[in-house]
Amino acid sequence: MVNFNENSLFSGLSTDKINSIKKYFKSNEYKAGDVIIEEDSVGDSMFLLLEGEIMIDKSLVPLFEQVKVNPEDRKIINVKEDSISYFGEMSMFDTNFKRSASIVAKTDTKVAFLSKSDFENIISKYPEIGIAILKNIGLKLSHLLDKSNVELSKLITAFTMSLKL
Repeated sequence: MVNFNENSLFSGLSTDKINSIKKYFKSNEYKAGDVIIEEDSVGDSMFLLLEGEIMIDKSLVPLFEQVKVNPEDRKIINVKEDSISYFGEMSMFDTNFKRSASIVAKTDTKVAFLSKSDFENIISKYPEIGIAILKNIGLKLSHLLDKSNVELSKLITAFTMSLKL
């Protein structure tokens, strides 16, 4: 089980500051197999993984319109609470943004969630804390973008090489 205060969302914040905003987070428990987030749905909450394992389930997108992708063709990533600390953070910025993947509880799972309106209340009432959280989300997104760029470069290279064969 991951300590709430040790979540990377709160990196750089003191225990007192984290404790002052805990009241904004609600907790929920999911049984193995329960869907926490549905791909392509819109949401207004982000989640902190406190206990358990989740599965990130992403539909594959066909490279060409003529190619049909089976519903079984999916990218699945298994995640434990010690390897990911929060997810769904994009909904804090745009509630019309569609969820990019489904999140399914692989085991019995405990999460804390924060609604966009409560996030905005934190930013308004505790600007220093809000700035730190925004910075941490920005760092996570920049790391994910960098990782995606590397993966995209690998795919482009592989595709280019296959065309030369």
